[in-house]
Amino acid sequence: MEEITAPGEDDEDEQHAYTKLITAISDYRRRHHRAGPDVLGPRPPGLDGEEWDHLTDAIDLYTRARIERRLEQMRARTTAQRTALLPPTSPLRQQPPPDPHPPGHRPPTR
Repeated sequence: MEEITAPGEDDEDEQHAYTKLITAISDYRRRHHRAGPDVLGPRPPGLDGEEWDHLTDAIDLYTRARIERRLEQMRARTTAQRTALLPPTSPLRQQPPPDPHPPGHRPPTR
């Protein structure tokens, strides 16, 4: 469970999503008698496998969203630092090209 990074205290929406995810995973682990470092354990057969798939997808989506948000923050900070450090006439001061994968963009599913 330590692999699922908790959000900062400043983002209520992200904190809410994290809480829901951790609660769902804990409930699944309790009902399926899972313990140890592997969050969900091996994929069970049948209908329980569908729940496992759903939780695995939720973990992946949450992690991807956290990474994208962190990258956005780093890009914004880099742009602000570049603007503050470079002279106004520097060609490096121009805005970077738009991101070809905007936030919320998901690649096609299987």
